Amino acid sequence: MSKKRVFASYRESRGYSQKDLAKLLGVKQQAISSWEIGRTIPKPHQLQQIAEALGVTKDELFSDMFQIQKEE
Repeated sequence: MSKKRVFASYRESRGYSQKDLAKLLGVKQQAISSWEIGRTIPKPHQLQQIAEALGVTKDELFSDMFQIQKEE
């Protein structure tokens, strides 16, 4: 799944529009869009806020973005 789809699928599954999530996080809708397509990366404190808002871990949400390999 692409970066956009991972981020967007979690957001959409929680019923948030980009605008809704942006308001919750105190950022502009353009920031959410930019993060979803991988143009920019959220700041460390924003990573935690996003994960909490979407009810997932940072690893689940951003592993593709940061190319984190999970140990098996």
